[in-house]
Amino acid sequence: MTKKSIFYKFPLLYKWGLKWIHKSNFSKRYQYISSQVRGGDLVLEPGCGPAILADFLPPGSYYKGFDANRDFIAHARKRHSGVYWGDVFDINNYCRATVVVVCDVLHHINPDDRKKFIENCYHSANDKLIICDPGKKINQKPNILYPFWKRLTEWSEKDGTNNFKYEYFLTHDQLFDEIDNGFGVIPSSVKREVKEIGDDVIGIFIKK
Repeated sequence: MTKKSIFYKFPLLYKWGLKWIHKSNFSKRYQYISSQVRGGDLVLEPGCGPAILADFLPPGSYYKGFDANRDFIAHARKRHSGVYWGDVFDINNYCRATVVVVCDVLHHINPDDRKKFIENCYHSANDKLIICDPGKKINQKPNILYPFWKRLTEWSEKDGTNNFKYEYFLTHDQLFDEIDNGFGVIPSSVKREVKEIGDDVIGIFIKK
């Protein structure tokens, strides 16, 4: 395990950081994801963090989430009993669910490991797989501030699971391409929809 930044040590600070980054779009993205869930659905969220999504789900739905950050899990379990510790690369931590949601996780995954992660998520989803991640609008070209911005981003995104690199972030165009190509895992026959909310690109893969 690698060191964690202060945002990944203190769940409330992490939530505050997300609200500051996304501003009015913070709630909008969770509301949109939740609009894809119906009463009676079981939602599974690998890499759930402090389980923010669970507070937005419709009445009558059920939530399970897991994460490798024990500080986040301890915080989330105060409100949601279906949260547990788990590694997103271990298929034994997954269960079959109506909807699987991946939010703010993709850019933490080493590009070499993304297919394995997406495979685990896709095969666990009965009806839908939803992937939400922030995209860079353009490829940032080196300038006088680039080294500082790169180091700041890499420090703030250290979640304790790997050595995060700024290059792990995809641009908006790259995210659209990956969704269109099913991340090299999801068949082209599976219906997909894309929604942009602020800097986030949300891909929905509809199996049923």
